[in-house]
Amino acid sequence: MKGSDKDMNVMNIKNVIPENNIIVFSPHYDDFIFFLGGYIFELIEADMLNSKKFTNINVYSRSNYQNNDEKGNADTSIDRIKYATGKRIIEDFECLDDLLGAHNYVYRVLGEFESQLRGKVFADSDMEFPHGMYEDFNDMDKKIFSRMKTYVREYSQLKDTALVFPIGFKEHIDHFIVREAAIVVAHELGNRANAKFYFAEDKPYGGIADEKELLRIEDFIAQNKLETRVFKHHPQKLIDIVFKHYISQVEEVYITGIKNRNEILKKEYGLNYDCDCIYVYNIK
Repeated sequence: MKGSDKDMNVMNIKNVIPENNIIVFSPHYDDFIFFLGGYIFELIEADMLNSKKFTNINVYSRSNYQNNDEKGNADTSIDRIKYATGKRIIEDFECLDDLLGAHNYVYRVLGEFESQLRGKVFADSDMEFPHGMYEDFNDMDKKIFSRMKTYVREYSQLKDTALVFPIGFKEHIDHFIVREAAIVVAHELGNRANAKFYFAEDKPYGGIADEKELLRIEDFIAQNKLETRVFKHHPQKLIDIVFKHYISQVEEVYITGIKNRNEILKKEYGLNYDCDCIYVYNIK
């Protein structure tokens, strides 16, 4: 996809995800907008939003997390979970109502325990998140991984359907489990899957990943022969809607991550306007 003929790198938005049904496996409450916000804003620009039917599957929907609350985030009591989960799900509804229109999407909650509730420790990073890959799986992680593969197999049989998963920048363990369940099932099913598998850029992680972390994503893309589809982006609109709705979650580093990733992609694809991309698994 790289090259000097910059406009050849950018796909018409109607061709980025041609399937009419788009099902997003969002690890957390703010991930739908971070995965597909730029894509949806471009659909709106093209007056094509109503051509798609969206479903958001919230995976780790039991949460105790609130930003800048170290003491509270160590509290795993049911009262804390009710408090944090209640705030976060309402913020998600409000954002998706704003983005897609109230009642214009389906929302499913899987009820898995978020990483902090599984005893994970935050990584040494500008953002609060627990890093983890296969070697870090505990028994709870392994059971979630197994259940995720079952969910993906179920949805993979739907026709005219795009399944969207995280690409996994910086390997937040919750994102990693979802991504790996998807790619394992994609390889397992091959052409027996009816749905198409897509991997979206996790923001803001992509814009604060270091060189080693970025190389791991490049390796994942290469090893799985993912096709890159580049499209016009609206990073300021993304920042505005996220900071409007996710009051209990956002931090200033989110702005840095979103803007940095946009600049990285513009440079990579030789563009003088904002862009984003999504990665597609194609059966060979």
